[in-house]
Amino acid sequence: MIFPSVQVSSKMREILSILLGFLPWIVFGAISGPSLFRLKAAIIAALALVLVMGYKQLSKGFILTWGSLFFFGFNLVMVVLFENLWVIKNLDILTNGSLAAIACLSIFLGKPFVLQYARETVPPERQASPVFYRNCWTLSLMWMVIFLIATGMSGAKTYGWWEGGIGYQAVSLGLIGSGLWLNHWYPQYVHRRTKTGVDPDRPG
Repeated sequence: MIFPSVQVSSKMREILSILLGFLPWIVFGAISGPSLFRLKAAIIAALALVLVMGYKQLSKGFILTWGSLFFFGFNLVMVVLFENLWVIKNLDILTNGSLAAIACLSIFLGKPFVLQYARETVPPERQASPVFYRNCWTLSLMWMVIFLIATGMSGAKTYGWWEGGIGYQAVSLGLIGSGLWLNHWYPQYVHRRTKTGVDPDRPG
């Protein structure tokens, strides 16, 4: 009866680990607003979080954390110091596009960013499974697609093709929620199909 509880706890740690990786971006989105003061405050707060909470990940070469450092460092210069109007106008597009690029780069380099976080929380015996890397690769690809959709939405909002408002916010939150849910559901789905002797890559 103890084992199921340990398994649930492990799953929660995996989700929380990914969530903490995105925390600077979440804080940035929560603080930034219509005023330049709030935008600058959001960039500074997010960059501080990357440095304070992500220093271990930086030393380990976590691609998401390094990407976060470069993104918020770039915006510290372009927005906080120089108040570049083009960057400010397109910052929503740049934010989601950068997340998509980080996910894509991690896959291209053979180090899916989900894999780097999973190795921090998943027991060694599960990491030894042949499907462990494939799960992390697939989840990283799913996140990349989510961020690409969000980038398209940001472009539509920035250039007046979508009014924004509550509907836009609801879809944006829904995309993040879907990513977190997939991060929890997909490995369990693959595990169930593998236990029953079904190739998880085969449809049906």
